[in-house]
Amino acid sequence: MLFSYYFDSEKTHLLNCRFNVLQFAEKAEGVVEIMFSSEISEVLNGVTKKKESSVNTFSFPPTPDGQTKHDIDFTRVRYADQQKWIFTVLNNKNSAEKAVVGLVSSTVNKNPLGQDIYHDDEEFNVELKANNLSILEGSYVPPVLTQTLATSVFDQAGYPERFSSFTASYDSSAKSYTVKDFRQDFLEEIPTQTGFKIQLDIAPLEFTPISGERIFDLTIPQLGRISLLKSGLEYLIQDGLTNDIVRLNFDSTVKASDFLANDAFTNKAKMTIEGDGAGTLTITYYGQTLIGTYDPTKTFLNIEFKGAYAGVIL
Repeated sequence: MLFSYYFDSEKTHLLNCRFNVLQFAEKAEGVVEIMFSSEISEVLNGVTKKKESSVNTFSFPPTPDGQTKHDIDFTRVRYADQQKWIFTVLNNKNSAEKAVVGLVSSTVNKNPLGQDIYHDDEEFNVELKANNLSILEGSYVPPVLTQTLATSVFDQAGYPERFSSFTASYDSSAKSYTVKDFRQDFLEEIPTQTGFKIQLDIAPLEFTPISGERIFDLTIPQLGRISLLKSGLEYLIQDGLTNDIVRLNFDSTVKASDFLANDAFTNKAKMTIEGDGAGTLTITYYGQTLIGTYDPTKTFLNIEFKGAYAGVIL
């Protein structure tokens, strides 16, 4: 099922909310499980500019007469104050089960001209209830949304969009770049008080510190600096002092084989930087997690890397 909002008469600018059943399974005692994907995307002239998706599973117990009804609700909300579109899939048999995906976008922060609804799965029936448009209650609190701001794989030589480096060399066998520096600009800045998640694989190939104990620095201007040490990880908030550093100590000194095995990145090479939109920052790297704070009233526009040689895939 697809709810498609259009913002021009030619329907070249769209906001799409898609629901797709992936798996339908009967479990014990007549319980039915439905695995599905929910997706929200902004499309301009046939090109997907932004997209967020989620995979979830809902459970539906049988009714007293032995029938199982799959009662699912779909809501689409535009919250103009925070430039958000929110697509929610709700299990009407169990309100605790829901999926929420959304976009933060200044270019679709207006009322659409209209909406098209496409239903191409004959196995499921859809019944539209209530009005297409309604006013939010004053007590409504919009959810914090995670947004994908940059996503790239280096399947062939050539920089991804908004990526730059002075030192990069391409490894065609490993499909990665070896760099001493890089900068990745986001599609657009992370707005204030907005949850975000940044993921990349990064493996140091040399362990000569660039300063003090720091092997490499990954800096997000206005947020702070994340540094790999010979035996730990540290985070320094933007404009912080030495005593503001948050440090995580590893059990042993890092080595190349921790991050690369058989020309592939290991789990220890996976870095995740996640802000909750309220000031808590969670950094996962080397299989361990460091918790820090940041200023959620700031906006963030790019990532900058400096260090010893490292293989990088965003």
